[in-house]
Amino acid sequence: MFGGTEAFSAVDVDRPLAVTAGDDGDAPLGLDIASSVRAGTDSQELVDLTNNTSDPFDVSLALSVPGRGTLSRTDLEIDSGAVRSVLISVDSGGQTGSDALTFEVDASNGAMDLSLERSVAVTAGPTLKQRISDETRNGNAAFSISYRVDRVPSFDRLELEVENVDAGYIGPVTYTEETTEGTVSYPPGGGGDGGAGGDTYEFRFRVYDASGEVSDLYTEVTTTATGSDPPGDDLGDETDPTLVGFSVTNDEQWTNNRFTVDYEVEPRDDFGEVTVSFDNTQSDWSDATKTNDAAPTGTVVYPAAGRHQGGINGDTYNITVDVYNQRGIPVESATVSLVAGSNETVDWP
Repeated sequence: MFGGTEAFSAVDVDRPLAVTAGDDGDAPLGLDIASSVRAGTDSQELVDLTNNTSDPFDVSLALSVPGRGTLSRTDLEIDSGAVRSVLISVDSGGQTGSDALTFEVDASNGAMDLSLERSVAVTAGPTLKQRISDETRNGNAAFSISYRVDRVPSFDRLELEVENVDAGYIGPVTYTEETTEGTVSYPPGGGGDGGAGGDTYEFRFRVYDASGEVSDLYTEVTTTATGSDPPGDDLGDETDPTLVGFSVTNDEQWTNNRFTVDYEVEPRDDFGEVTVSFDNTQSDWSDATKTNDAAPTGTVVYPAAGRHQGGINGDTYNITVDVYNQRGIPVESATVSLVAGSNETVDWP
């Protein structure tokens, strides 16, 4: 748990002492410092202090940057031969990396005054990322909610509560998920029993580990069911499949339209499928979502089988390509706009 030790920065001695002042562990006030601490985590071991002299030490500790965290104790008396531990709760928003957190120790025992400054590495803390897709259509509210929990070593579960705050007759729905990433649908099982377009919804995410709720990860999102997604997080990481690019071609016949999407992905080991959403910004009747699990290249056509019923001339479409991993969460997404009847091709990127 603990890393190497180092010598004191300054020592003022009033009388000779038969102690070693080489490494911190054997110095008059020995320090055994944690090799690292984690951002956004409470009550972690920071340092053990040992009095290697024959007299009690009065010790004070402080963070060089107070806003980086909170020490479990800042003033303590350590008897001869005794060991005292100091814990730290590290702020979730600070710098990470080697020597990212610095603390200062001052000590006195009447015979000497000691002063030192030490640094410890800070590793990235636990995270909860979420993305809510608003799938409201034809006056019926619906959502797809994806999440990803990282760096919670004793992860137990995620609880998501969805509440329609406008329709009092519709009770909250709670999902309990025991995997660190996934996607759920609201209302459960589909249908129109989750409320109407224009209703306001609250989404409350709670993460639990073996000791209880990880309170720093609590997340609440409020949105209105309009068919437009609320702000969310990028759920992807460096090991996920990626979207290389895609093109959307519109062809028109007798004022009816068809869209062809040709895509390319870097599938890696965790590719699930590509989902293409066709959102007519003027009306819901011609909205559609199509999928394809071909990789690294594939094609999605709407409408299929050579038909041309994908909207009328002049309607603007937002066409979104999502890449999903094998656990059903979208890890990369891109959107282009195209006017039906334009008979043009739009490329991304």
